[in-house]
Amino acid sequence: MERDEMLASLKMKLTPKRYVHSIGVEYTAACMAFVYGEDVQRARIAGLLHDCAKCLSVEDKLKKAEKFEIPISKCERENPDLLHGKLGAYYAKKKYGVTDEEILSAITYHTTGKPEMTLLEKIIFVADFIEPNRKMIRELPEIRKEAFTDLDTCIIHILRRTLEYLEVKGCAVDDLTEKTYEYYRSQA
Repeated sequence: MERDEMLASLKMKLTPKRYVHSIGVEYTAACMAFVYGEDVQRARIAGLLHDCAKCLSVEDKLKKAEKFEIPISKCERENPDLLHGKLGAYYAKKKYGVTDEEILSAITYHTTGKPEMTLLEKIIFVADFIEPNRKMIRELPEIRKEAFTDLDTCIIHILRRTLEYLEVKGCAVDDLTEKTYEYYRSQA
C-alpha cells in the first residue's frame, strides 16, 4: 500500500490527535534513521503505522486479539490498551500489506521495548516517545537530545521515566518493560 493510501485509512481510523501523533512519529523515525544509518522508508512505515490499532475500544482490543489468536499476557488482559502494539502489527500485515518482519516487530514492541532490540525497533520505540507533538514533560528535552547522540542511553532514560510514571500512577507494569529496562541497564 502506498503512503497516501495509508494516510487516508489512518485518518478514518484514528482520532485527529492520534493521526497527527502518527505523522510525528513517522517524521521523527525518518530523522533518526538518517542519523543512525537505518533504512528511512522502513522507519517511516513503522512510525506511521505504529498506532494503527490504538483507537479501538478496550473491549474490541481484547475481542480482536482473541479472534486473531494473538497471545495475551496477564498484564495485557488486565490492561487491554497494551494490546495495540500486537494488534497494530497484525493490521499492518493484513490491512496495509507490510511483509517486513522487522517493521512488524517494531510496531509490536514500540510501547514496551524488548531486550536486544534491532536498530529499527529502537528507533520506533524512541520516536514514539519524543515526537514533536508530545506534551512537554520533565526531562523530554534531554531525552530528545540523547535520541540523536546515544540511543541506548536514551532507551534507558525512557524506560526509567516510564517505570517511575507507572509506579506513581499505580498502573500495572508490563513484565517486558521491566525486562527491557534491566537488559539495557546491564549493558550500559
